[in-house]
Amino acid sequence: MALMLAACAPPTATVADFNGDSVKIQTNQMASNAEEAKANAQTEADRVCQKGHRKRAEYASTRALPNYINEHLFLCLS
Repeated sequence: MALMLAACAPPTATVADFNGDSVKIQTNQMASNAEEAKANAQTEADRVCQKGHRKRAEYASTRALPNYINEHLFLCLS
């Protein structure tokens, strides 16, 4: 039952860390639409980098965390 609920998880993007030069965005590995989750992560990273006075976020990498979370690293560039 829990697995069925996790498979319906929304493709949300959550800021995990920001230091002015990079931002880490977390998404659910069980999201119903992986491409939408990645697009949401990019949008959130762009928003956070612009708040930090940079122009854009560039995707750098993704790592899988043990709790069904993907953590995406974005570099904040001018």
